[in-house]
Parts: sequence; C-alpha cells; structure tokens
Amino acid sequence: MNKTKLWYINTNKLFSGLSEKNKGEIASKLTGMNVKKKDFIYNAGDKAEAVYVVKEGRVKIIRYSPDGRELTIDILEQGDIFGELTMAGEKERETDAVAMEDSFICAMKRGDFEDLLSQMPGLSLSITKWIGLRLRRIENRFENMIFNDVRTRLISLFNDLAKKYGMPVNDGIKIKIRLSHNEIASLVGATRETVTLELNNLKRSGSILMDGKYFILPQKHLS
Repeated sequence: MNKTKLWYINTNKLFSGLSEKNKGEIASKLTGMNVKKKDFIYNAGDKAEAVYVVKEGRVKIIRYSPDGRELTIDILEQGDIFGELTMAGEKERETDAVAMEDSFICAMKRGDFEDLLSQMPGLSLSITKWIGLRLRRIENRFENMIFNDVRTRLISLFNDLAKKYGMPVNDGIKIKIRLSHNEIASLVGATRETVTLELNNLKRSGSILMDGKYFILPQKHLS
C-alpha cells in the first residue's frame, strides 16, 4: 500500500519538488479507502477532523438550498484535495462530499496535515495556491448564477469543464466527463427541466454539439 501511495504522490503535481523523504512522510500519514458510487465521504455537520485526496475516481462537494435543492459546489478528480477548510478553522463540515463513481480516497488526520505543512514550506505554498485557484473558480460560477440566465450559465460551465476535462477534436473541445441533466442542473443552480430545455436549444443552434453522450464545445464559444 505504501508503494501505491508513493506512486500517487509522485504523479501528483501538488507534491512535485518535494524530496523523496518528504514524500515518504506524506505517504506514511495517508489512510486509503474505497468509496462506492453515491456513498458519502462526509456529511454537513460532521466534525472536520481530516483532509482528503482523490486518488482515483471523482467526488462532488454539495450543499442544499433552504428549499432542499442540491447545489454542486465543485467536482474533484484525481490529485485534488478536499476537506481543506479545516485549515481555515472549520470545526464542522458545511458541505457534503459524495463519490460520483467508484473512487479511491486517501485521508490524513488534521493534526498530521498541520504538522506536515509547518515542516514543508513548499507544500504549504503549493496547497495555498491550489486552494486559491479553486475558490476563484467557485466564486466565478456563483457570480454567473446570480447575474446570468441559464443559457449563459451553461456555456460558462462547459467552458470550465473543457479546460479541466477537454480533449481537442475537429469541431471544438470534447468534454471527457459524463454528467446527467440533474448533475448539470446542480452545477448551474437551475431545475432539471429548465436545463433540459436550454440544452436542447443549444444543440439546435449548434452552440453545443454531441458525440454520443459527451458534449463538444465549439471553438466559437471557447474563452
């Protein structure tokens, strides 16, 4: 298991630049666990006692509106850290973390993580930058929800997904992640019915193309 964890650490850009000794110390503090699709890693209200790294699979961070609608805060993939708000003083989780597919997650106790950051300034800087970029991306999407209509929100979402999961094809950028209409609705803060209607309009106008169940964002909409 340690060899497996070291392999992930060596292939994770967050840990690049660290010495082999430091990487070994990180690996020794990680506890791996398999999580089935739709299982919760933690729930809102749980004590914030660990930080997590996605090793395989995908995890979504969600919260619920007062009327019970699910809102997806972020989608995380291999190499992403979550639960990191423990470092900002979070005592109880304010969100839920759910596996979107069968996943392999590594957890590190809050105290161990704090100790490592104090010992490894380079790691602390890398994680601070990563958290900053992630928060900026989330803030931009929330601003988009407040000020833009659903069509504009969808185009903006597909731009974000294309940057993270995109693969160039003849017609534009193919988004190599499959999302249901419910999941898309949760990401843009709209109902599934409205999202289905707007997606159909975007397809008819050529603003969104399809390759099987994958979306393609045409070049004209790339930003």
